[in-house]
Amino acid sequence: MELTDDSRSRWLGRYEAPRSIRRRDGFHVVAATRAGDAEPCVVIVPGPAVSAARAKAVFAEMERVHALLDHPLIPKVAARGVADGMPYIELACDAVIDGVDLTNLLNDAGWTVPPGSAAGLVASLRKAMRAAHAVIDPKHGRPVCIGRVSCADVLFSREGRFYLVGYGRDAPLERAGGQPIDRVLEFQAPEVAAGGEPTPAGDELALSLLARSLRHAVQGSAASARGADRNLRAMDLEPPGQLERRAPFAPAHARRRAEEADLRHHLAPCNEAPDPEGFASLVASLLAGRPLPLAAEAPPACPPTLVLGCEVRWIAAEDGEKHTLGHALSRIVTALVDRHDEAPDASLSLQDLFEAGWPGERPVAGAGANRVYVALTQLRRMGLREVIERNEHGYRLAPRAVVRFVSPRTDHARPQDTRSAP
Repeated sequence: MELTDDSRSRWLGRYEAPRSIRRRDGFHVVAATRAGDAEPCVVIVPGPAVSAARAKAVFAEMERVHALLDHPLIPKVAARGVADGMPYIELACDAVIDGVDLTNLLNDAGWTVPPGSAAGLVASLRKAMRAAHAVIDPKHGRPVCIGRVSCADVLFSREGRFYLVGYGRDAPLERAGGQPIDRVLEFQAPEVAAGGEPTPAGDELALSLLARSLRHAVQGSAASARGADRNLRAMDLEPPGQLERRAPFAPAHARRRAEEADLRHHLAPCNEAPDPEGFASLVASLLAGRPLPLAAEAPPACPPTLVLGCEVRWIAAEDGEKHTLGHALSRIVTALVDRHDEAPDASLSLQDLFEAGWPGERPVAGAGANRVYVALTQLRRMGLREVIERNEHGYRLAPRAVVRFVSPRTDHARPQDTRSAP
């Protein structure tokens, strides 16, 4: 059938507004809108290094296994075929971002996740896994398992809804050979890494390892050893000793008993009830560029303070430790401070910050923004996580932040002992 002019402009002749979620050497995960009914969906297509035959086999197995499962967090396969010579599979899912990029956005925005919200995400993913474990795959005669999991397997919609993909064949993690073009950590039980068959206990371990890798983003987890322990319990994570009991030689029935004991041990003393709706609200606010939801805020008792050395050669935050600044970081901090002095509520765009940090340069597309992201991440690691804010207009110092300058004659003093310059 001859394509109309309108259909020629569509991606694969079927979709509109395609937007990449994850591109690897194996497969591309794309958010799109179906042209026929304007419904959002996720489409997976092979990368240039994957043959059409292999892609068809992967997609057929995904469709087969997804048809066995019925859980709201595991998307249904809406379509599979070949369009414009390209094999594809379509998931009934309105996701626009995966957990890899979401974690980066959280870090970039300086947001932390309340323990209850983190527990809600982990508990919801565990329920989806256990629903799959309750299904026996007729082809293999064993429970349906995911085997390995990563942040790329957790997809999020603009409204914060989340989904778990990767059943049948884990297309987001499939690669054509060699090293992936992006660095996505994958978590799996030792026996799966060694080439063994996945098991429900192994899936639980993979999820626990994934959640443990994200504990740095949980509110208060770095504040104290007690706080870290409390928040790990809120996320239903195992103590290190339990992980050792999951070595390949540990019997599967012993590992299942350990899981059940750990679940009772961790959840019983925890005051944070799992709150998946809270996590969804936080994600929706982040993707929409709205301020951090009130329920997720943890404002310090005192205004955040930024201490600047002479000519902004160094900075110090609440801990009083000095951090020497290079030329670009010094200029970026100066621009943020100047804007804060002029209008505390005003922000600077990425372009403003790039021009401040690297005046006169003309970077290739995307390179300038990446430089700014790296610079802001460095500043936050220097103690400015509570000082630098992100909103829909760009970046700024927190309006309530106190900026203190060290006069030249006292630049040698300890930052926390200085007073504001006249």
